[in-house]
Amino acid sequence: MKKLQNIKTNLARLSILVFLIVILWGCGRVPHLTDVAPPSSRLPFVKVLLDEVSRKHTIGGSDGGEMAINCFKNGKRISYYSRKPVIVQAENQKLGLYTHSGQNLDYKIDRMVIASRTKNHGLTYDKKAYHGLLEFVSSSGQIRLVNIVYVEDYLKGVVPLEIGPTPEEQVEAVKAQSVAARTYAMAHLGQYGDESGYDLKADISDQVYGGIKIENQLVNEAVEATRGMVAVYNDQMISAYYHSTCGGTTDDIEDVWDKEAAPYLVSGHDDEACKISKYYTWRERFTADQIILRVEQYLAQERGREVNAGRLTDIRINGRTPGGRVASITFETTNGRFTFNKEKVRWVIKRSDNPKAILRSANFDLDIERHGNGEVREVVFRGRGYGHGIGMCQMGARGLAAKGIKFDSILATYYKNTDLKKLY
Repeated sequence: MKKLQNIKTNLARLSILVFLIVILWGCGRVPHLTDVAPPSSRLPFVKVLLDEVSRKHTIGGSDGGEMAINCFKNGKRISYYSRKPVIVQAENQKLGLYTHSGQNLDYKIDRMVIASRTKNHGLTYDKKAYHGLLEFVSSSGQIRLVNIVYVEDYLKGVVPLEIGPTPEEQVEAVKAQSVAARTYAMAHLGQYGDESGYDLKADISDQVYGGIKIENQLVNEAVEATRGMVAVYNDQMISAYYHSTCGGTTDDIEDVWDKEAAPYLVSGHDDEACKISKYYTWRERFTADQIILRVEQYLAQERGREVNAGRLTDIRINGRTPGGRVASITFETTNGRFTFNKEKVRWVIKRSDNPKAILRSANFDLDIERHGNGEVREVVFRGRGYGHGIGMCQMGARGLAAKGIKFDSILATYYKNTDLKKLY
């Protein structure tokens, strides 16, 4: 309870700060960013890592809006204003600022923060549009680009990519996804440490974030309808994991990952609500040679040396989780036995049609075809579901929504013993 009260106190302070910023921007004055609290404490804003491998970015105002470009160096700030795109470039552990035509404006910059000065307009980097501020820091010869953005705007760029195209009659599922994604974001503030400069990554490491261009009206309305709502257990924000398709049953978190048990992330049935998913059941066929190659590649990467696994003689499922997923699997070969526990088998075997993609699910049965000498010739994996099976099943949420179930009940189905709290 104390944690939520502290969050609400910070949010109240933030509301005053945001109000003042709006007034100042409305008067045409760029706020002194060094005069306000660091972004990491300015709830409900998040800092999202967009890129850390590039050495050069082109930045513009969406729809030609004016930008304020704040350059910090030697303890001072120098501001520039432009309606045309500018180039930010890494130069010897510092940053350089150039016009779009290549004329140098400033150099040896320690940190740069760019803001839109046009109401309701965002910023573009390399033709991708984002709300909020863009922060640039030179890091090991590349640029660390971070989007400092209001949580609700962040969610509008996350939910469409995470839940996929959803019909209007399933809007309750979109609301549930909005709450889950908001809870995940708020619960993971500062997870990478202050030295990292960001809270979340814009890819599957956290939540896939695409900015303004992927927003749509249905999602925006769902995000607004649940504004500030998070899922809590004993007044603490939960780890709101979610996945595509559970195949009818979710699982205990400790049985799938090497993580501590959580009383709200436990195995449960959803009455096959995700049967609408094309991945509710699936099949993958492998030759014995394909399986051996994958086992050898995985072990070589894990052990740092080449492994000769020999020929495949048998595959044995040693145990299953409460949700039916493989808890342990052994590949027996002419050169030994190789056992993989929990979800690791998905990274070992991967997909037959795309070796770069992991196996859809660890919930599968095996059909083994053998040679006359008893060695394995081919194996068919008959699977259910897509994803790790922890927390909310997105296709199940859609299936429940199609039956008229409201978003709070959907969340309660997948996050056991939890409540909803409104932070702001």
